[in-house]
Amino acid sequence: MAEVYYYVPAEESENIVECGLKLSVWHSKEIMIEGIIKKCISALLNPKDDINKFNDEAYKCIKLDLPPDYCYVADRYLYEAGVDMPEVMELYLKSIIPLEKYIFGSYRLPECLVTTTVIPGQADLLNKAQDTPVLFNSSEELYLNNLIEFNKEKYYDFDDITMYFFYCKLSELKQIVKIEDKNRKIAVFIDNTDNGNERIYTIKIPETICNIENNSGK
Repeated sequence: MAEVYYYVPAEESENIVECGLKLSVWHSKEIMIEGIIKKCISALLNPKDDINKFNDEAYKCIKLDLPPDYCYVADRYLYEAGVDMPEVMELYLKSIIPLEKYIFGSYRLPECLVTTTVIPGQADLLNKAQDTPVLFNSSEELYLNNLIEFNKEKYYDFDDITMYFFYCKLSELKQIVKIEDKNRKIAVFIDNTDNGNERIYTIKIPETICNIENNSGK
């Protein structure tokens, strides 16, 4: 069985635990899955993936135990971006895979598309204190950590790359001052935004970026 999570208004939670969730009533999407338009209840793989509802007493988190054959995972960030960008919506549709094939940390905000009615016995209130702990804080945090580690393995100077471009952007916005010597590959950033306390940051201009620029003819 697959364990996923779904938030409902608190006043309806006891009735849902007793009676289940009827797909025709609770679905929020109709999505093309495996060539068929299916009604879908959009659930979560981690209850903290909607931290606002997690902390809101107006909602209760229902833990669903479902046959995995009726569960698919998609990247909800792509769906939200795709509302106004059809080309991104195509990427969302391509992201839909059976739950059993999903690798945790692959999507920034995974949603579990439940394509079946939840019957009594498959829903229970999540006990935040006593239920089986989720192994990661949130899907977004796991995704970002995986992405950072992937790039650290790919680019040995990734820390310098991220800091350099972050501070360069602040310099473009006139938030800090940048002084750099590209021959020596040294960048100095002067930050006076901390209540007048001057902070100096020294960053190596990343060799990876220099090599890419040289190879592109810049």
